[in-house]
Amino acid sequence: MEMDKEIPENMLAACGMNCYVCYVHLKKNKPCMGCHGRDDSKPNHCRECKIKDCAVSHGVDFCFDCPSFPCVIIKRLDRSYRQRYQVSLIDGAVLLKSIGAKQYLLNEKAKWSCADCGGIVSLHDRVCSECGKAVRPSTPPTDEP
Repeated sequence: MEMDKEIPENMLAACGMNCYVCYVHLKKNKPCMGCHGRDDSKPNHCRECKIKDCAVSHGVDFCFDCPSFPCVIIKRLDRSYRQRYQVSLIDGAVLLKSIGAKQYLLNEKAKWSCADCGGIVSLHDRVCSECGKAVRPSTPPTDEP
């Protein structure tokens, strides 16, 4: 799957995860359309997501808008993502809140685009969806809105 011109804002999950770079979204057959997409293409853990349910029950789009942020559930998921994928959902959510979705998604596009072919690098396995190369995502500047 090639990187689109822009990552759609609806691909941002309540926890701050960029669903656009998730391995399930990058599947060739029946790709998941993210946290806000149809349930039929989502893995079970996304269909039964306590974080999304919690955000809905608190009337917030993103966990960072909740007065309890970061709560125990987010801290647990963040710890797992830091250990397994070297990505912090809490740091990403704080950045998203401070610079806004448009700039955040521009940064994400630069970070997760394959420099060789323009494909999307999966956050989960660091493999390009187009050329199949194992690549490390680039780190764009994040202090400019």
